[in-house]
Amino acid sequence: MTERMVPNPRHERLKQLLREAEYGSQEVRQAYQRAVGAMQSGKVWTGPTAVKWGAELEERHQRLGQLARRVVEAIEEELRRQPPLVTESEATGESRRWDFSE
Repeated sequence: MTERMVPNPRHERLKQLLREAEYGSQEVRQAYQRAVGAMQSGKVWTGPTAVKWGAELEERHQRLGQLARRVVEAIEEELRRQPPLVTESEATGESRRWDFSE
């Protein structure tokens, strides 16, 4: 007898996590935009120290965006590995294993 197929709880949780990570990634990429723009305008602070600090701020802004994108990509990769449907017993085992009751 073939066991009934049901939604994979891990797949469902990863989809939820991906939505959260994409939202957070957008926030992170925008986190320093105003400050970077202000520094680049030359109207808020000038001089060699300001240039150095502005360059550092821009580098951190870029790095933060890259790291946020890597998190999203890692979740997408794991999501691709998970079948959307599994047998009922696999789903029960997966739920117990990862405690998706939250």
